[in-house]
Amino acid sequence: MTLQQIVLDFEAAALRAVASGGSPSDVERARDDAVERLRELKTGADSDLLEAIFSAALEIDTKSTMAKQTIGTVDKQRKASNR
Repeated sequence: MTLQQIVLDFEAAALRAVASGGSPSDVERARDDAVERLRELKTGADSDLLEAIFSAALEIDTKSTMAKQTIGTVDKQRKASNR
């Protein structure tokens, strides 16, 4: 599994959660799965790969935060429209 594939798989899972009205825990689960896959790559990695892994982890964490914020905003809008 490549770094790019791990990030793309996470993005797809996060987007599915947002689009389907999922919860922040759905995004957190996808993030945790991606981070675990990154940890597996870390074993025996050289310095260049380690730098790329940390960069991917930061990207995943940032996108996770954005997805959870989006879910929170959508939830608030749905509740407001149901009043």
